[in-house]
Amino acid sequence: MAKTESKKQSKKAAAGSARTRKLTKKQQKTKAKVEARKRKPIIGSFKLTWQVFGIFRQYWKTLGGIVLVYLILNIIFASGISNISNAFNTIKSDLNTGGGHALWHATGGFASLVGSAGASGSSTGSALQSVLFVLESLVIIWALRHLLSGQNISVKLAYYRAMTPLVPFLLVIAVIIIQLLPATIGGTVLAAVSTSVFTSSGAATAVSALAFALLAAWSIYMVSASIFALYIVTLPDMQPRQALRAAKDLVRFRRWQVIRRVLFLPLLVVVVMGLIIVPLILYASKIVPEVFYVLSMLAILFVHTYLYSLYRSLIE
Repeated sequence: MAKTESKKQSKKAAAGSARTRKLTKKQQKTKAKVEARKRKPIIGSFKLTWQVFGIFRQYWKTLGGIVLVYLILNIIFASGISNISNAFNTIKSDLNTGGGHALWHATGGFASLVGSAGASGSSTGSALQSVLFVLESLVIIWALRHLLSGQNISVKLAYYRAMTPLVPFLLVIAVIIIQLLPATIGGTVLAAVSTSVFTSSGAATAVSALAFALLAAWSIYMVSASIFALYIVTLPDMQPRQALRAAKDLVRFRRWQVIRRVLFLPLLVVVVMGLIIVPLILYASKIVPEVFYVLSMLAILFVHTYLYSLYRSLIE
């Protein structure tokens, strides 16, 4: 599978260089549009979701073992479940002292849990969580590539061999973080304006909200291509710059279709987790931290499987 993906990316690069020599920029763009229309339609979001569950059913032992190892490592080295327990204790006390509709408060508690669960109690814990997340991402991508190409692999083999493209992978992540800066800056400005003395000015808030929307749209536009570079850069002998260019070519003239499918992913994850966690907050709060922690680990696997399946759909 890796060789097939590498050949496809190499052929596209060679074709691109040939077009650069023989065609003008306008001719290149026209030809690229024609080629984009001839491509196989991108798989829909719901069909893609069912495809992910099909992958889970087929390879549940290997993928489940990978997630289990990650879960244990997170508990041992990053105190993952204790961080969630501390966050939920604060939320629970707020729910007990607050009035109003219980369901509304439980939903707000779930939103707070989502926002605070990833934050560790110390800088060391946060750093370890980030390291484990990157390593786990590499393991999942390596495992998916080999499993979907028909190879039998073990959990131990996945953890041993997945770390080779660590540095290129980190460089692509750094590019994505830079691309998210416009949305981050816009959100910071909007929050500052909303809590400042200018709150009484509806015009200032509206302008800030508009600026945030535009900056967030810019970030989403850039990341919608670069996110696939995470999967391309793990191919053998692939450089980060090559991966980013290949990812950009991959979504060319169908970026809006890709953006819709990418934005569907976090919405789906949050809704599914909410449907499970909110009732537990109301009726079985004692097990909420443990269940939320396990769901968070599974969400990482789901996100990578969804995006990798989308990536495979784009290169077909």
